[in-house]
Amino acid sequence: MFTGRAKQVTIYFGETDQYHHQALYMAIIEMLRREGCSGATAMRGVAGFGASSLIHTAAILRLSFDQPIVITVVDRPDRIDRVLGPIREMAPNALITVAEVEIVQSGVPFKEGLPDVKVGEVMRREVATVHPDSPITQVVELLLDKDFSAVPVVDNDGKVVGMVSDNDLLTRGGMNVTISLKKATDLDYVRELHESLENANRKVSEVMTREVVTTAPDTILGRAARLMVEKHLKRLPVVDSDGKLVGILGRLDVLSTIAAVHLSEWHPEARSAGPDATVDGVMTRDVPSVHESATIEEVFELLVSSAHKRVVVIDDKRHVVGIIADSDLISKVSRESWPGVMELLVSKVPIERISAPARKHIQKLRARFARELMTQDVITVREKMPVVSALALSAEKRVKRLPVVDAEGELVGIVGRTEMMRALLARSEEGKGL
Repeated sequence: MFTGRAKQVTIYFGETDQYHHQALYMAIIEMLRREGCSGATAMRGVAGFGASSLIHTAAILRLSFDQPIVITVVDRPDRIDRVLGPIREMAPNALITVAEVEIVQSGVPFKEGLPDVKVGEVMRREVATVHPDSPITQVVELLLDKDFSAVPVVDNDGKVVGMVSDNDLLTRGGMNVTISLKKATDLDYVRELHESLENANRKVSEVMTREVVTTAPDTILGRAARLMVEKHLKRLPVVDSDGKLVGILGRLDVLSTIAAVHLSEWHPEARSAGPDATVDGVMTRDVPSVHESATIEEVFELLVSSAHKRVVVIDDKRHVVGIIADSDLISKVSRESWPGVMELLVSKVPIERISAPARKHIQKLRARFARELMTQDVITVREKMPVVSALALSAEKRVKRLPVVDAEGELVGIVGRTEMMRALLARSEEGKGL
């Protein structure tokens, strides 16, 4: 949390109100947690009435009636503005107020960057799953509609028997492009890609990964996060003692928990105090970058050779002016060029080595220079920014990799969530003995 100007949202509704067969107050609280809010409180009222003019009471003889519920959220103005839309959608009949407040004192944050909480307090309980006998096209459609790239496979008893991911579909399912690239195209083109599957009727059991890493609800969050880093996992199924799925822990859930406490009002001229790890200690200095006047051939050459799947665009002073990601690239070129661009990105070979039809598609690109393909709104971090604050910013802005700049604003590196998580967990291990 922080001190200074903030906003307070107050939501009034009834205890029996629901959202997707779940108590509305729990659905809202869980949504606020996923969005990285610093905290929220749901309170049951003693008595009251609202727009329905119905009396709500907690009197002993009327406990079966709908009692009033009030949820209060206090957070930074930009975060409150972001969650207002989902709140209004989830509670269309509620009374919602917003007020400007001044925070004069906040709670004491956890010191090592990871809270002393259990997985069950952070995990998502509503989990999208597939059955071993489901067709792989169901997995593709599910992943296209969600913000993740892997889904648990459960049997008739609800036990986890596998995981099927974007990579499984590529290596064993006959899919020719990644889910992230598919998401950048339109629905008609996605249907064409479905038709290109080697065998669209294949079952999930034929392509899934059977050796599944899981965790339990009572596992300390730090241990689960370390397991995710060590095994290179973005999602970790949470199972009970019988192996039945009870939730899912995503990397973004861990980062949002960190962000709830550590996204401070970090000033560009500030310097980290104490021994806390800073970004310059974990960043990669070999940054795939091009000048804004670079040709599209130069951009493609870096994209297919870089593990970061993005190219940073700089000006004459090495200031960051844009970024080009492989998935963003698809959305910025014409539909007729998609086949050539996708073949290039998937095959990861220079333009001169792709097929002749693909080269013709790329030649149809109207954009010829980096400045015409880049996304201009780039989130950067300073090299002396604490790692925990950079991780929190990554979660808040939903950005996986961040260009790093020095005090003069010049590009000096790039840092990803995995490197920062590893550094944070190492410090937590030193401090807590996890």
